[in-house]
Amino acid sequence: MKKPVLSVPGAEPAARRRTAPKHAETSDVRRFRGVLPASVLAAVAVVVALIATDGLAALRAPGPQSRPHQKAKLTCDACHRDGKPAATACPRCHGGHASRRSAHQDLRRAGEMTCATCHRIHRADEGVSFAENGSVWRYGSGWQRQIELSTLFRPRNAVSVALVPARACAGCHDLKSPRDPIAQCLLPGQESLGLDRPTVCFDEHRDITTIAGAGAKVAPGATTERDAAWEAAREAAAVVPTGGFGRGGLSRPLWWLGIGLAVGLSVLGVERGRQLLRDRKKKDATPEVRASAVVRLPQIDESTCLGCYACVDACPYDVIEVRRFVAVVARPDDCCGLTLCEQRCPNGSLVVRDGEPIEDRPRVGAALESADVPGLYLAGDLTGLPLIKNAINQGAEAMRGIAESLGRASGEGYDVIVVGTGPAGISALLEAKQKGLRALGLDQGSVASSIKSFPRGKLVFDQPLDIPLTGELWLEQSSKEELLAKWLRIVRKEKLEIVEHTRVVGVERASEGRFVVRTEGGGTHKARRVLLAVGRRGTPRTLSAEISEAAESTVFYSLADARSFAGQHVLVVGLGDSAMEAAIALAAQPSARVTIAYRGSGFRRGKAKNIAEVRRLVEAGRIELVLDAEVRRIEPRRVSLRTKSGDRTVDADAVIALIGAIPPWDLLERCGVSRR
Repeated sequence: MKKPVLSVPGAEPAARRRTAPKHAETSDVRRFRGVLPASVLAAVAVVVALIATDGLAALRAPGPQSRPHQKAKLTCDACHRDGKPAATACPRCHGGHASRRSAHQDLRRAGEMTCATCHRIHRADEGVSFAENGSVWRYGSGWQRQIELSTLFRPRNAVSVALVPARACAGCHDLKSPRDPIAQCLLPGQESLGLDRPTVCFDEHRDITTIAGAGAKVAPGATTERDAAWEAAREAAAVVPTGGFGRGGLSRPLWWLGIGLAVGLSVLGVERGRQLLRDRKKKDATPEVRASAVVRLPQIDESTCLGCYACVDACPYDVIEVRRFVAVVARPDDCCGLTLCEQRCPNGSLVVRDGEPIEDRPRVGAALESADVPGLYLAGDLTGLPLIKNAINQGAEAMRGIAESLGRASGEGYDVIVVGTGPAGISALLEAKQKGLRALGLDQGSVASSIKSFPRGKLVFDQPLDIPLTGELWLEQSSKEELLAKWLRIVRKEKLEIVEHTRVVGVERASEGRFVVRTEGGGTHKARRVLLAVGRRGTPRTLSAEISEAAESTVFYSLADARSFAGQHVLVVGLGDSAMEAAIALAAQPSARVTIAYRGSGFRRGKAKNIAEVRRLVEAGRIELVLDAEVRRIEPRRVSLRTKSGDRTVDADAVIALIGAIPPWDLLERCGVSRR
C-alpha cells in the first residue's frame, strides 16, 4: 500500500502545474524560412532544364541516353525485359559483333566481357555523329554538342562512331606503358584526362578491308566510307576529348546545376530582403519602452472574476492566487508588470494598471538620456523596468538614441562605451554594431554574469525577445544553461568587443564633448557617449561577520553549480527566492546536508512554490531551518551563530550568503546622476 503524501501544517499550496508551452516561431526556425522555397524552385529548375535538353528519359533510372539511342526512341523495355541482363539486348539492333582480338574473345567466352564492358549505357556511352548535311555532333550519356570540324567527310546517311573511354580498358591494360597495345589507341597530349581520355582504335569488331564501301570492289584497298568516318572521329576526339571539359566549355549537367543554383539564390535573396523589410517596419512600429515612474500591478474586479486560474497559470512569479473562488494579488512586491495575466483573463476582470510611484530611480528623459548629464544614457532594471525583455528593448532603444545624437561614426576612438554586459548591455552592443558605431563593453564580472549566478537548472520565464541583428528569441521557460548558451553564442557570432573583469569607478566629461570612463586600477577609456546598463543588483551584499583568513575561500555569494557541493554540509544565509532556490538545489545533491540561517522569524516573501518546497524538505529532514539567527564568526568548518535562544555552532564546509545586493547608487552619484 502506498504511503499518503506528506502534509506539512501551515504550508502554502504548491504552485499549480503550468500549462504546456504553445508552439512558437523562433529565430532558429524563421532564419531558414527562405531556404525551403529556394530549394524547391532550384530543384524544379534543374528538372525543367533536364527535360528540355534530354527529355523525360533523362529522369528515368539508371540515367540518361546518348544521342543515337534518343534518335532511335528507345524505351526501357527495349533493353530491360525478360529478366535478362541489358547487355544481351545490344545484338538485336547492332547485330553480333564479336571481337577480332583473341584475348577479348577469351574474356567474352568466360563471361567476363560483354557489350556493356566498353559501351556503358547511361554512364559513358560516348561517340561522334556525322549528319548528311555535314554537321558533326560529339555526344555522351545525357549530353551532346555540335562541334566545328574541318573534315571533307560527307556521309550518304547519318553515321555514328562510338568512342570508348580508357576507363573501360584500365582493368586489363597499363595506360602509362608505351609497350602496352593500348598505347596505339590513345591520342598524344591527353594524358591529363586520365581514365576519361578516349580510345581511337575502331577495328575492334570489323576489319576495314572487309567493309564494302563505294568503289571498294573496283579499287581494292581504296578509302571506304567507314574508314573515312573513323578518321573523322579521331579528329573529333582530339577537338573534344570528353564531355566534361574541352574546347567548348562545361557539360550540360554543370549548366543544370548552375541554373538551379542561380534560381535558388535569387529566391533566397528575395525572401531575405522581404524579411529585412518586415523587420524594419516592425522596428519602426515598435513603441518606445520608457522607464516607468509607477509600479504596475494587476487590479481584479471581484464581482466578475470567475476564479478559473487562468491568471495564476499565466504568472511566472506566483503573484496571484485564488482564494475563496476569487483571484487576489498575494505577493505584490514580486510583480514585475508583465501583462500575461491580463492577456489570459477570459472576461476582462483583471487589468494591469499603474499603482504607487517607484522610488529610487534615476532621472532620465527622452531616449533614456540622463536629465543631469547630457550624453550619458541608462537602460535596464536600473530605470525601474524589470524583466529581460524590457532590458533588451531599452538597451536597443537607448543605442538608437545615441546613434541619432552622434550622426556619423567617428574615425577615432570609441563612439560609445557600454557599462554592463547583461541583457540590456548586449542588446545595446548589437544595436551599435547594426548602426555602424564602434562600441566597447565593460563588465566587472563576465558576460551575462547575473545569469551565471542563477542556480543550475533554474527556469527563466519571459516573453519572446526581439534581439538586434538576431531576430526573435523565444524564452518562455528556458533553463539557466539554455539562456546562457544563447547569450554567449550571440556574443561569439557577432564578435562583440567586451572587456571582462573590469570594474568602472566613475565617468567624467572631458574636452570636446567626450567622456572618460575610469576603471579600478587607474585605467581609462574615452568615448563620445556612455550607456550605463548595470542593473539594480549592483554588488552582492557581503556578510558583516568576522571571517578568518583560512575560511575566506569557503564563503560564496552566489551558487553556480550545486553539484560541486555534493557530500558537504553547506550553510545558506538568507531566505529570499535566491537563497531558497539554492538550498533546494543543494538538498538534491547526494550526501549533502543543508542548513538555512535567517535573521527573521519566518517566511516574509518569496514564490509560493519555493516556500512550500523548503517547508517540505525541512519536514523531511533534508534541510535544517534556523530562524532569528545572525552569523557572528566564520572559521574553517565552523560557523558561530547568534540566536534568540543563545549562541550556536554549525559545522559547515561552505557558507553561501544570498542576502541581496547593494544597488549601484554610489556609481551613479560619481557619474553625476541624481535619483528621484
